[in-house]
Amino acid sequence: MVLRALRARMVLCKALLALWWIEGVEKLMTRLILTLLVSFGLSACGAFNGREDALFDARYQHPISVDPQVVTFQMDVPKDKVALTLADKAAIDAFARTYKSRGHGTLTIAAPSGSPNEAAAVSIVAETRAALADAGLSGSEVGYAAYRASSANSSAPVILTYRRYVASASPCGNWSKDYAFAPNNGRTPNFGCASQSNLAAIVADPADLMGPREWDPAYAPRRDEVVEKYRTGEVTEAAESGNASGSVSEVAE
Repeated sequence: MVLRALRARMVLCKALLALWWIEGVEKLMTRLILTLLVSFGLSACGAFNGREDALFDARYQHPISVDPQVVTFQMDVPKDKVALTLADKAAIDAFARTYKSRGHGTLTIAAPSGSPNEAAAVSIVAETRAALADAGLSGSEVGYAAYRASSANSSAPVILTYRRYVASASPCGNWSKDYAFAPNNGRTPNFGCASQSNLAAIVADPADLMGPREWDPAYAPRRDEVVEKYRTGEVTEAAESGNASGSVSEVAE
């Protein structure tokens, strides 16, 4: 009787252990399946379409074109004109400031040739050069030229020109693709167009989009001083100013 009771208890224990194991496996499988489903869902939201898709960004899909443009300022010169007016000088100063901010190459002063006001134009060219110098332009930044004017034009203008660059982006508004259905998570035709258009509109000098600017020349006197100190074994660093030092407040301590 005792043996039968022990065997019955052992069978019951084995059945309970088997049931517990089956329930644990079911829970584990359920968790695993849920984890896989969540992972698949997240991966579907962030599908990646390859190296080529990553490299072909908005810069290539909506490129910014940079083109040269000639900026012109004409100043009529009657044959009896002998000097620049205050309005002329103000206009020349404004033209010089725009040249210094975005101009490239030389600023050219072109005088008429063969017109009745040719002598007056020569005098105005000299005053224009002086006005440009007052505006901060060096002699190497200003060039001179002559153009053939009509013999009947007694007020042929003196013409100032320089070259600048203009940036323009591709047109936006391509909504041909259905934004609500994108199973491959790819870019839409209009993606990045607004950013490129804004960049083209706000860039200070569009020539910077074509490449970096040239380095400014080194300051020769300072360079010679540092080299001489290095040659004689002296300290080459600049002297420390008292304004650069500081101390911690006692309150913080």
